[in-house]
Amino acid sequence: MKAKTKVPKIGDKIYVDTSLYVYRGADDVIGGLATVTEVTNGWNLGKVMHLVYVQEHPGKGYNWEFLAPKQNELKKEFGRKMAHAEPDLSPEFNDQGADWEPLPKNKLLKKKRD
Repeated sequence: MKAKTKVPKIGDKIYVDTSLYVYRGADDVIGGLATVTEVTNGWNLGKVMHLVYVQEHPGKGYNWEFLAPKQNELKKEFGRKMAHAEPDLSPEFNDQGADWEPLPKNKLLKKKRD
C-alpha cells in the first residue's frame, strides 16, 4: 500500500498507532486499521493541519500530516488487525485530571540558576 498523502474522507480506513496513557488508562487503544468518522482543519505552527477522528478511538483527533507518512510502517506492524480499545481501569493508571490540569502557581517547580 502506498502511503496515503491525501486527507482521508469519512468511511476511509487508515492505520493508527497504539496509544497508552499513564494517567488515563481507561483511554488506552491498540493500533491497527480504523474507520474515519470525522475530519476537521486546525492550525499547527502557522500551517493548516487536518485532525482525523476514528470510530475505534472516539474523541481522539490524529494529526494527519504526522500520521500519513507512517501508514506503510503501521501496515507492516498491524496488517489487517483492527484498532480497538483496551482500557486499563486500574486506579493507579486513572488519576482524574492528573495530566491536563495546570499545577497551582505555588506548586510549580522553579529551575535553579547557577
